Parts: sequence; C-alpha cells; structure tokens
Amino acid sequence: MARGTLRAHKLRSLLTALGVIIGVSSVIGLLAIVSGIRDSVTRQFSSLGANMISINRFPWGMDDGGDEDLSKRKPITMREYNTVRALPAVDIASPTVYTARELSFRGTHLNGITVCGTDDVYPAIEDWKMAEGRFLSADDVLGAHAVAVLGADVATGLFPVGGALDQEIRIGGQAYRVVGTLQKKGSIFGQSQDRIVNVPYSTFSKQWGIGQRRDVNISALAAPGVPMQDAIDEIRVALRRVRKVPEGSKDDFAINTSDALISQFNQVTQGFFLVMVLIGGMSLLVGGIGIMNIMMVSVTERTREVGLRKALGARRRDLVRQFLIEAVILCLAGGSVGVLLGWGMGAAVAQFSPLPARVSWWSVVLGFGVSTLVGVVFGLWPAVRASRLDPVVALRSE
Repeated sequence: MARGTLRAHKLRSLLTALGVIIGVSSVIGLLAIVSGIRDSVTRQFSSLGANMISINRFPWGMDDGGDEDLSKRKPITMREYNTVRALPAVDIASPTVYTARELSFRGTHLNGITVCGTDDVYPAIEDWKMAEGRFLSADDVLGAHAVAVLGADVATGLFPVGGALDQEIRIGGQAYRVVGTLQKKGSIFGQSQDRIVNVPYSTFSKQWGIGQRRDVNISALAAPGVPMQDAIDEIRVALRRVRKVPEGSKDDFAINTSDALISQFNQVTQGFFLVMVLIGGMSLLVGGIGIMNIMMVSVTERTREVGLRKALGARRRDLVRQFLIEAVILCLAGGSVGVLLGWGMGAAVAQFSPLPARVSWWSVVLGFGVSTLVGVVFGLWPAVRASRLDPVVALRSE
C-alpha cells in the first residue's frame, strides 16, 4: 500500500526526495574529493622519504616571512652536518644545498633548473632510484669532480632521444660530465621533483659557495634499532649545543619529517571533513523537513481512508507502519540516487580536473544510513498522528 501510494503521486514523491538526494550526493561527492586530495598529498609526502629526518633553517613550506624571530636564525652550515653525521643515533646523513641555474647542451637551454649539491649517500636517504648510469661517488665528492646526475625531466629536456651518459653539459656556464639519470619521482605541491641536477657539494661549493651564503640542508636516517623520535631528540640536543641556543629558548632550526607533515595535513583536512558533513547534514535536514511536511499533507488528504481502515479493525501500529514505510522508501530512494550522483561527481572531478577523487565505502554506508535515519525520524510524527485519528471524526472528513 505504501509503494502504491508513492507511485500514485510520482512528482510529489520526487520533489519530496530531492532534499535527501542533494544532501547525500553533496556529502559523498565532497568527501570523495577531500579523500582523494588526502591520498595524493600523503603519497607526495612519502616520496620525500618515509623515514627521513630533515634538518633545515625553517620548517618546510615556510621562510622567515617577515617574522622577526625567524629572520634572526643563523644559516645551517657544514659544521652542523658534521655534528649530525657523528651522532650514535644517526645511521647516515647527507648535506644538500640548492641554487637555480641554466643548463645547456648543444644549443638546447633549460632555465630555472634546481642544482643540488650533495654526496653519495643522498639517494639512500631520499629514496631516489637510478634510471641509467650511477649516482655521485665518494671519490666525486672528495675530488670535487665536475660530474652531474640528471633528474628525469632534465634528461628528457636535454636528451629527448636518450644517450645522456658521458655527455658534457654546461651548468651555469661550467662544463659537467653526465654520469647518470634518475627515475621519475613526480610532483609535490605542483612542483616537479624531476627538474633537478645533482652535483658533488664540494664542486658546488667551489663554483657557487656554501656556508654563510647558502643554507645547508641536512637529511638523515636513524640508526638501525633506534626509534625515529629518539634520533630526533639526540639531533635536537646536539644542534642546540653547537648553535649555542640558550637554555629555555626556542630552537633556531627546524627538524622536519614526512610523517609530521602528513599528520599536520590530516589535522587540516579533518576540518574540511567536518565542514562537508555539516553542509550535507543541513541539506538532509531540509530534506527531512520536506518529507515531514509532505507526509503531514498526505495524512490530511487521506483522513477518510484512515478512518475507514480503523473502522474496519486496523490497529494503530498498522497505520504507523504504513506511513513510516512511505517515508523510509522516499529516503532510501533519494539516498540511492544521491549515492550514484555523488559517485559520479567524484569520478567526473577525477576525470576532467587535476584534482584526485576517491569514493570511500564508509561514505556510501554513511549516505544510506543517514537517509534511512532521516526517513524514520521525520516520518515518525506524521505516522503517529495518523494512528491517533478518531475513526468517527475521520469518516466525517470531507
């Protein structure tokens, strides 16, 4: 009987379910986008090296920004690197220093390429894989050899048909021999990690200078069996001593890890999740009120029917069940359509925009669960009201 009543008023049923459709689809679609972004950023952070400890002058993603306290920080130098490398809690450590220069090879020029001065253990820390040739060796660093290892985008830009090994390129006007190329690593925050060329930090220092002129960034791995936090604590104590940070003062350096970044990002996205759920919840509330309103109208229209059924022996729970089933069917139908629309919204965003999107199973369960709850809550009062009608009064109704 409930299904028959809804089929008899198709347009009204559709308009009644529209609020639930909009609410469920908005929740699932927006949560799919936020989940996809979270997964993408987590993968990008992990590409920095899952267990890497990075010591920098400023926290990742931040410079002094006009902050007086940050602007007073002294540069990190090779002295700090040698201190970190010698710590018992540290397995290996690598210095990195950066500049941007033009690269050229036989008339082909690439501008704004990141030049990284580093050493032979850098790939093991930051999880770089070789595509061809080799990485820098300890002899290259000790002898300040003019050799270079190209990132994937740089190798493709200078050597589109391959054959980069043993070729002589020019970096900032100086000649370097290519000894290897790296596998593609992708982008992070829209910036390619593959537009890079690695040279020995000793060679970098001779050509462009380091120390007080440029910060030395330090990458390290904890020693086997040493928890990362213990290694971080030991590094912090040693650097505060070397940099003469007064007791009770804040660190004048930053220790960054990909896990910490992922944790911070997850905390930020939790706020987005709550906002998305709130928006969808408001839509579902409006839809529930609409369902209650329509069910109240339906009860009024069918007063004589209710009176006749009660006169023929229908119990209160029979009437409650009928009207409640109508409301739940409306909400489940709206929830099903909303799930499909939300799924389609996430798929469309992933297909036609740079934003990733992933529909999680729990958001689908949430959509169905909430739509069912809306049907029960907002359909209960009209159902109870219908069951309380006096059959004699109801039969007199026009």
